[in-house]
Amino acid sequence: MSDTSLADSVLNFVRTELARRLKLPVEKIDSSSQFIDLGLQSIDAVMMCGEVEDHFQIELDPSAIFQFETVGSFVDEVVRRHAN
Repeated sequence: MSDTSLADSVLNFVRTELARRLKLPVEKIDSSSQFIDLGLQSIDAVMMCGEVEDHFQIELDPSAIFQFETVGSFVDEVVRRHAN
């Protein structure tokens, strides 16, 4: 899988998870969306990190999402870790 298709896959997965957890339309979430503006709570962030780990077979610190302001920067980190 190329980095571009992986990034698209991760972005779609994260957008879908955020929409489900936050009860928002997926169309309202894009790579420039800021987690704080979306209303992401700590427990949802930790649970979502676990879902991303399981789905993409990578290791993430449960608090990894808090290191990133936007959905896109988190997706970039997931892609980077997947490549290693």
